[in-house]
Amino acid sequence: MKLLKKMMQVLLAVFFFGLLATNTVFANTTGGRFVDKDNRKYYVKDDHKAIYWHKIDGKTYYFGDIGEMVVGWQYLEIPGTGYRDNLFDNQPVNEIGLQEKWYYFGQDGALLEQTDKQVLEAKTSENTGKVYGEQYPLSAEKRTYYFDNNYAVKTGWIYEDGNWYYLNKLGNFGDDSYNPLPIGEVAKGWTQDFHVTIDIDRSKPAPWYYLDPETGIMRTGWQYLGNNWYYLRSSGAMATGWKYVRGKWYYLDNKNGDMKTGWYQDGSTWYYLNAGNGDMKTGWFQVNGNWYYAYSSGALAVNTTVDGYSVNYNGEWVR
Repeated sequence: MKLLKKMMQVLLAVFFFGLLATNTVFANTTGGRFVDKDNRKYYVKDDHKAIYWHKIDGKTYYFGDIGEMVVGWQYLEIPGTGYRDNLFDNQPVNEIGLQEKWYYFGQDGALLEQTDKQVLEAKTSENTGKVYGEQYPLSAEKRTYYFDNNYAVKTGWIYEDGNWYYLNKLGNFGDDSYNPLPIGEVAKGWTQDFHVTIDIDRSKPAPWYYLDPETGIMRTGWQYLGNNWYYLRSSGAMATGWKYVRGKWYYLDNKNGDMKTGWYQDGSTWYYLNAGNGDMKTGWFQVNGNWYYAYSSGALAVNTTVDGYSVNYNGEWVR
């Protein structure tokens, strides 16, 4: 139940807060001082510790629930909303569920305020969510991350050097936990963009895309993957159903998208898809020694006469 609740919170936050494009702006905190105590760092004013987001002397910091300054990778609620900004531990906290994003803080606790791509230590389960003074292993692996105008790690589609890439919008939902580490990482392999298109009749699931397993570049056109052929539109979205490509018709599974071959029944109508390349047959053709006729639509002729030749209920030419 807790995981289901978390899942709904994450999905709703991504959907609704994703519609908002606001810049992070909040006032400077003044009148206090940084304090080191028990190998931790705090910002104290009038004997009260700063908590959550603060801008101090032109730099942005984050202090946790008990005022400990954070460092490194942090998955935090977005700043600049007024709900978690400029607060001290003697002030009430609004528990509204805000969207969370990834941010990177230097070892001095200052937020990395960049709005382009940066090569940084890779996020891991061992180097995230740490506070100043806490010992943890720095990741030897370096990865490229993209940051938005609010200094948070970007998600979604990006276009760079003539290619499209997808930065994960969601983490992994386990049996009883939610892991946000994949968010912002370059997606590879089969990926489903998170969104739901609402129309009058139903909710349409988001399309699937295939990103190169090595580079993350979005692929298009015909792709042979896992012993099956797929067709990816110019947008990268996996095609399903009937698809007309370079003068020929193909049928791609309505759910999985894999190209079908051989006999295919659509309602009460039969079609034959070339066993070699999947293109739909028309006119006279032969299968396993039997002759058949398919109309220009691809529909198999049955119980009729074509060009003076009779075909039976199976569509076979009756000699």
